[in-house]
This record gives sequence, C-alpha cells and structure tokens, in this order.
Amino acid sequence: MKPLRRRWIVTGAITILACTNTESPLPPAARLTFTVQPSNAAAGVPISPAVAVAIEDSFGHVVTSATHVVTLTLSPGGGVLAGPAAVSAVNGVATFSALGVDQAGTGYTLTAAAPGLAAATSTAFDIAVGPAARLAFTVQPSNANAGATIAPAVQVTARDAGGNTATGFTGNVTVAIGTNAGVGTLSGTTTVQAVAGVASFADLSIHKAGTGYTLTALSGALTAGTSAPFTIAPVPTALHITTTTTGMAVPTGYSLCVDAYSGSYSGSASGCGWSGPVGANSAVTVPVTDGSHSVELDVIPRNCALTGDTANPRIVTASGTTEVPFSVACLDTGSVHVTVTTTGTDLDQNGYSVCVNRAANNCFWGLHVLANDVASIGGVTAEPHTVSIGDVVGNCTVSGALTQAVTVPAHGAADVRFAIQCVVAERIAFSSVGTITVARLDGVSTVSVTHGFAPAWSADGTRLAYECDQDICAINPDGSGFAQLTTNAASNRHPTWSPDGSKIAFSVATGGVPDLWVMAADGSGAMRLTQGVGFVGSPAWSPDGTKIAFDCQVDAANDDICVVNADGTGFARLTNDPARDYGAAWKRDGSTLAFATTRFGAGAAEIVLMSSTGGAVTRIGAGLPGSEPTWSPDGSQLAFVRFDPFRQAFIFAAHTDGTNVITITSGDGPAWKPHP
Repeated sequence: MKPLRRRWIVTGAITILACTNTESPLPPAARLTFTVQPSNAAAGVPISPAVAVAIEDSFGHVVTSATHVVTLTLSPGGGVLAGPAAVSAVNGVATFSALGVDQAGTGYTLTAAAPGLAAATSTAFDIAVGPAARLAFTVQPSNANAGATIAPAVQVTARDAGGNTATGFTGNVTVAIGTNAGVGTLSGTTTVQAVAGVASFADLSIHKAGTGYTLTALSGALTAGTSAPFTIAPVPTALHITTTTTGMAVPTGYSLCVDAYSGSYSGSASGCGWSGPVGANSAVTVPVTDGSHSVELDVIPRNCALTGDTANPRIVTASGTTEVPFSVACLDTGSVHVTVTTTGTDLDQNGYSVCVNRAANNCFWGLHVLANDVASIGGVTAEPHTVSIGDVVGNCTVSGALTQAVTVPAHGAADVRFAIQCVVAERIAFSSVGTITVARLDGVSTVSVTHGFAPAWSADGTRLAYECDQDICAINPDGSGFAQLTTNAASNRHPTWSPDGSKIAFSVATGGVPDLWVMAADGSGAMRLTQGVGFVGSPAWSPDGTKIAFDCQVDAANDDICVVNADGTGFARLTNDPARDYGAAWKRDGSTLAFATTRFGAGAAEIVLMSSTGGAVTRIGAGLPGSEPTWSPDGSQLAFVRFDPFRQAFIFAAHTDGTNVITITSGDGPAWKPHP
C-alpha cells in the first residue's frame, strides 16, 4: 500500500473492556513535567536550585520506576546550555545540577523531551550578565608608524565568564607592551577608567619600529588580555600632493586620504593612515614609508571631476619625496525636473527610482519618486545627460523609452516625463506555518490574512474559503468579513467555490469516512453529494459549474481522480493507474485537468496534464516535480508545491510547458487569485 499524505481526525465511540483481574497495572509513563522550574541566573553560572523534570503518568503521578533519558533544549537561539543537558531519571525524576547558559538574555525557556513521552516547556527565565572576569582586546592595535598615534583607538572590554560584556564594570584598565619587538616605549594615556565595561585608548603610540609587538591589558584580579601582534614601521618618507582646480563653481578645498585601511570607505578619517584637508589649488606633504601607497582625493563636489589622470585613489611608489598631482575641472549646474504619471490597476505604492548619468556612471544622481509625482534633481552639471526610470514592477509598463536624453542648462531645468500603465498583478493565496497569506507573484507585497489552511478563492476574487481548525470558514483577503460556515467540527476539509460563488463544496469525514458535501456560500443547506464511491478529498469545482473532480479510491489504497456532477449524480473515474493520482485542478476554460502523479518514477510526484474528460496523461516537459497545482487565470502558468530535502514546503510557478520555473515563497496549498 502506498502512504497517503492526509490529515484526518477520527471521531467515534470508546469501548471499555472490563477485566476479571482485580489487580490493575500501574499506568505507564506518559509525559514530562518541570517540578523545579529554571530560575534567573547569571551567564556562565549554574542555575540554582537545580532544574528538575519528573516523568508522570497520564494522571499526573510520578512514575518512580521510569529511568528515561531526559534531554533539555534552550529557546530562543543565541545562548548555549552549559553542563549536562541529557540526564537519566532516578526514581522518575531527572535532575540537572550543573546546568547554565553562556549568553545573557531575557525570555529563555527550556524544553524537556524523552522518547515516547509528551514534551514539556518551562516557564520563562532570564540570564543576566555576570561579574567581570577577564579582559579582551575588542579593537586590536593596528599597524602604525613610529611615533604616530595607533588608530583606530585601541579598545579593551571586560567580559564575564560567559563572554558577555560586563557593562557594570567601571574599574581602571592599564595597557602595557607585552611582546617588545623593537625595545620600544608605549606613550599616551595608558590607564583609562572603563565606561559600561569598555576602556578606549585614543592616543597610544610606540616610538621605535618593530614587527610583532603585542599589548597586555590589566585590571586588579581580572584575567589579563593580550592583543594580536602588530607592526610599528620606521619613520616614513613623504608624498607631495598637489591640487589644481579650474572651471565654474570651484570649491574651497577637498579632503585627502592616504593609505585607506582595508574595508574603509572614502572620506572616513578613521579609515586612513593619514587624512586631512587640502585647498582647491594647494599642496600638502604627507610622511609615508618607502613603498606602495594609496592617495585618494575626497569630498569632490558632484559638479566637478578629475581630468587627466582620473584614477582615484592613486597608487604610488614612495621613495624620497614623491609627487602626486590631482587636476579637477568644475562645471556650472542646473536641475532635472521629473514628472511621473501612473494609471491602471495595482499601482506600485513603493514608487520608482529615477537616475541621471554622468560619464560611465548611469546613476550618478538619483531620486526616489512616487507613482504619481513631480520632483527635481538639483546640482546636475550643465551638459548632456541621460535620465532613466527603474524599479518598475512586473505588472507595470513604461510608455515609450525607459531612458531619455536631455541637455541641462546652466542655472535652469530640463523637463522629463514618464508615463506608466499598470494592469492587475497576479496574486496567490497559500498557507504558511498555519497562516493564510496572500502574496503578489512579483514579491512587491505579502499580506497575512488569518490562521488556517487550504485557502480557496471565490470566482470573483473577493472571498477566501479555508480550513479553520475542523471547520470551514470564509474571509475577505484583507482580513475583514470573517464567517464560520460549518460548526460540526467533523474534519471539514478542502473547500472549493462554485463558479457563480453561490456554493462551496468540501470534504466531511463522518465516523472516519470522508464524503463530498456542498453548502450555500453562507454555510446553510449543507448536503452530502457522495456516499460509497471511494471519495478521499481535494474537491475541485469545474469552471462551468457542472462537475466536481476529487481524489478517490475506487480500488483500495489506490488513489485516482474521479468526478461527479454538481448534484452528486454521474460518478466517473477519470484515471485508473496503480500509481497515485491526486490533487486535480481545472484549467479556467474547463478543457484540462492538472494533477500530481507518482506514475513516472520511484514514488516522486510530478505534475501532469489530462483532458477534463479523462484519457491520456501528458507530462510537462521532461517532468515537472511537484504537487498541489493551481492554474493562472489565463491558463499559461501553474503554481505548485515542492519539498526541499528537509521536507519544508515551497511554492513555485512555471509555464505550462515546464519552462521559467521560479520560486515564490515558502508554504503550501497555493490558490491563484482569479481576475475580476
């Protein structure tokens, strides 16, 4: 028999068998209970009193004979349990005497688990930062020149036993040379009072060159810290940097960055071996070591640009006094006046981006505009440019070119207009971790609607029917208009709307046996349509309203696709294959059914197509793995579910020939929204 992925809740009578033996056996172990809850503690310190978990029977009595291994896990992530987290029960109780948490945090809980027993979750508890125990360099001393300030400022942090910053520590911290690679002397303020556990040393320097220096940090009884090795370079040679600026609207000066640190960014003084101002037509001499150096001219106004050698930063090899010239030309400026108009349906509320180029940079000046907006980009150089619009979502189209050529006049404005037309955006309803969600296929918006499973759209796209616990409910896609349509809690599943929106078909399991039922859209007049025909579930109403397809088992343990008339008559079996056929979906013109089947290999499901009257099955391309198909309104695409190796469900979409497969989101039970 092939396993079925079905979710049934079976109800029925309970039969009690009377026994003649007067001695009843003790109830078996059934569940775990925290008898000593975790209390608040400091990071890295055992929780006291010791956490205890009892193994109880279903009546709440401790099963003293139980010796299960009880395992604790910590939530949420961030902290790690210290000490034994798996303990064998003694006399039915597992005691965790050395349990602690390494990271400070609030709202931690413990979960106790043991094979065959119901798990238990503790009350919440907090882990506070412990007392300062050791010192650590959190900003290491970086390489510097002899006599120069070590930058960025060295930082030493006091940490507790768990590695958390001891924010309450305000003691004095003293740094000294540890490994004295060059017989140097440490200068500057070497003793600093910590603030919130951190001591910063902003003016340290070593007067003598050497490779492999280290610093040590001391404070009373705290464990000392040692820095990473660093190098103090000899007294440098010099770079002679000159600037020559011509043109209009010339600035007063710029900023220089020599030898930017790896990962720094332009204009960051803390990221440079040397930084400082330089005039628009001026010169600066900067001491450097022999060898290769970078020199960057920063804070260049956007109306100005380097000419001649435009490399910035410049890479130069210093030996003695090395000349580094920069030439800058500046232009007058004007502005670009942008008008954007958007019409149609489903306008993008996030708006668009507008870019103006300069040379090879297509977005030298940029601006965000709304769907219908008027805005100006100022400070644009007075010369020819291209203006482009971007971030236009997939359901919208720009009328005309995305890029327009303009010439910006000095002290004037160049006008640019973009007209955009939008159509209905494709949306899919689905369930994600028990929440009904509606998402646009282009990812622009995702709306959580309500708790539930298996959403189904009404034909006009204004309502969603879905599974709400054991019943069927309906709601508007914005979360309003909730209505519970069934109240019998009889495993009501898989709702599907009639095309005219007046009825809903669904599955009902009475006494553990499912059948097809139908009711009015307001929940009234529920009646059974099938009985004894092997109905399993997943009903799907035909677009013309005359038939309902569903999963069936005419032969025991063999899933096929069957169909009945909308009044319950005319039962027909559409597939008859030893493999599983399940989860049929009607194409909007009623001509074709898409469903999942395992008939093409090793129990793995793929989506296939078949005439709605039955007959031959057609694979999609070389095989389209997935299940739970749903058609796009125009019949050109299918959305469906695939599982990753960890059995997490994801929703995909593809053209009906199997091409253009895209991932939409995680979740299952997709339902493509009809167009109004």
